[in-house]
Amino acid sequence: MAAIGGWLKDADAGMDRRRRRLADLETSAMNPDYIAYFEDYRGRYFNDRLIPGQGVEEILATLRKYGGTPDLWIDLGAGVTTLFWSIGVRDPGRVIACDLVPEALAVLSSFKEGKEVPPCYGQAMVRVGLSQADFDTTRRRPWDYHLFDCHAPWSLPEYADGFDLVTAIGCFGLAPDPARYAAAFGAAAANLRPGGRFVGADWARSAAFVDREGHDNGYVSAALSERCGAECGLRLLNCT
Repeated sequence: MAAIGGWLKDADAGMDRRRRRLADLETSAMNPDYIAYFEDYRGRYFNDRLIPGQGVEEILATLRKYGGTPDLWIDLGAGVTTLFWSIGVRDPGRVIACDLVPEALAVLSSFKEGKEVPPCYGQAMVRVGLSQADFDTTRRRPWDYHLFDCHAPWSLPEYADGFDLVTAIGCFGLAPDPARYAAAFGAAAANLRPGGRFVGADWARSAAFVDREGHDNGYVSAALSERCGAECGLRLLNCT
């Protein structure tokens, strides 16, 4: 079974990049093939047992240690995974998930509103010491779903004062080059409240993945992230 990246590369150039709310879109207008793709992605990679040593432990631990206790948390490039990463976030008051693809957020919203707890979720909760009751509390809290391009400047009028926590897990590394990566960093930093936290993770794609999808992000590095943060006026807490 060929790996998939959770990214509609072939459709990316034609995506509607206007800021919209998922709740304002007609479900009938969504592409069923895209829905199936993101359901497949969730089922493949965020469903069965937790495989150690893939970076998940480090991301969850970083969120737990440095993410604070956010009243407002926005997850950029959410795809279908925000509920999983919420395991690392301490008691978020309100969750905002954003992506460029409405079908990805539709799959996330449907999953969030359900009761399914895949095995890897339970195992991740054990690793960070999160109780089922606390997980359920986050799941029941208000979530908003917004569509926009987080690689470009953005803002949400509903949250004009900014966010306590901004996360971008595997999202900025989809930028075509270091300049666009830096632009995404700057846009995120501009939407932080004073004292807010920004937590992200990116991974360089393997040669096989580059051959398959044509996106080479070998520019990704800790040094680049540190430089981008400094240029945005962010104080570095941790970078590896």
